[in-house]
Amino acid sequence: EENFEKGNLELALRCAVSVSLANPDAPEPYAHVTAYRILLTAANNVTVRGEPDWYAVFGIKRGLSSKLVGKSIERQCLKILELLNGEAMDFKAALQVYDLFSRGMNELTHEYSRRAYDLRSGFSV
Repeated sequence: EENFEKGNLELALRCAVSVSLANPDAPEPYAHVTAYRILLTAANNVTVRGEPDWYAVFGIKRGLSSKLVGKSIERQCLKILELLNGEAMDFKAALQVYDLFSRGMNELTHEYSRRAYDLRSGFSV
């Protein structure tokens, strides 16, 4: 977590993957890998306005109906909650993922905020 706290997500991810491979039965290293991958996706996929590309963060396609977007986000959130549950909740990256997902859900699950997000992000509506 030291590399994460220093702001080096790529190195933090590489270290977490190494620890996860060395301890395949331990759930916590895998939770770290998952959290760092999500945060790295958010950092590497930004809109023209510098906001996270929520579609990339949630792994969903642009242009889906609001109903499908909501279901896809719900599925992703449940999957991530399961992976980051338990003792993994104590690490800072997991807390940032929860915050990130909360912000993304607010942008994409409400049709008007999603439309506004798409417009200001340069995505065609």
